[in-house]
Amino acid sequence: MGKRSIERAMDLTDSFTWEDLPIRDADSGHLTAAGWIPLTMKYSRIVFIAMVCFHSVQSTVRIVTNHETIFIAWYPFDWTVSPFYELVNISQVTISKTKFSLSILLLFLYQQI
Repeated sequence: MGKRSIERAMDLTDSFTWEDLPIRDADSGHLTAAGWIPLTMKYSRIVFIAMVCFHSVQSTVRIVTNHETIFIAWYPFDWTVSPFYELVNISQVTISKTKFSLSILLLFLYQQI
């Protein structure tokens, strides 16, 4: 009995591709997991674009109107004067985009695999 259960478990681990699986359940007509993957990919791209646009607009408004930086940080120099203000903002924009891309896009990577 133990050998059969191990063989059965090994058979369940055979490789497959999502494209080979049915998109809709034959009985109920509801989407299966294979059917949800293209929708998830589509909507995750839309959400990513919306979040990038919102973050960019919100950060730009804060920088222009309030003379602030994206992140609250301490610097060992007076960053409020030019050219330090511009350099600090450029570095924070770069850090912000990198952090955002890594935290969001790595999640979406698994949808492509």
